[in-house]
Amino acid sequence: MKKIIIILVCVAYITVNALAQVRIGNLEFIVKKTENDTITQINVNDPCPPCPPETESVQAKPQSKQFTRRTDNDGFCAIGFVMPDIGKGDYYTVLGGNSINIDIGGMRVYHLSRRFALGGTLQYSYYNYKFRDAAGNEEFNQTVLGGKEFVNNDVQKQVYRTHNVAASVFTRFYLAPLETRNGHIVSGRSKLYVDVGVQSDFAGSRYCMLKTLSEKKKRYREDYAFNPFSASVVVRVRSRLLPGNSALFARYRFTEAFNPKALPMDLPPLTVGIQFF
Repeated sequence: MKKIIIILVCVAYITVNALAQVRIGNLEFIVKKTENDTITQINVNDPCPPCPPETESVQAKPQSKQFTRRTDNDGFCAIGFVMPDIGKGDYYTVLGGNSINIDIGGMRVYHLSRRFALGGTLQYSYYNYKFRDAAGNEEFNQTVLGGKEFVNNDVQKQVYRTHNVAASVFTRFYLAPLETRNGHIVSGRSKLYVDVGVQSDFAGSRYCMLKTLSEKKKRYREDYAFNPFSASVVVRVRSRLLPGNSALFARYRFTEAFNPKALPMDLPPLTVGIQFF
């Protein structure tokens, strides 16, 4: 036991003489003894005083990319049906299923955000109002038809037709926002939106046509009685339930198709239909 203790003491003594290490605060003194010389080493662990204190690196949050505006152009065609008068008595009676509207034109939409856009249309519009008894109305007969007398069952068909050039502007609200990638629109169409706008029509050709047994087909034009200009409110709705690229629309004319000074009654103002892009 004594031999082991003596050996440990000797090893410790040799180690201390070979390597001496002293620390004072941030200073560290290391003394090494070799056979030929003694080496002293001083280490300073504290960083240089003029250096600014090390701060935590803050990673900048990536800025969200702004929405890139985009313009889309589409061609379209539409078919609508004129809603007949419902017992008010201030419109000429028309046949709803046979009174139609056809539109062919182009549309431009300027996307301002994922939920809002502005747009406009330029189109050709055709209206065909099929009357039930306008020829038998005294004011209409005298003003438009020149006071013609018809025998029983002589009138086989009576319609009022216009060929229009129309333009509209509208605002679009996307109820389901547009799909984007890196700020760019992936598709200019959404499955759910509502358009609200106004439309102006100029009827370059407008006439009443009668088909009778005695005179066959004959057109009656009356520039004073038939107004060339009209204005309407248009609402268009796109839904996920509709097939393909189509939308439902409703057009309500808030101006008069006939001059009230010449004819006492007007045409029904509401048209509803479907539009295909």
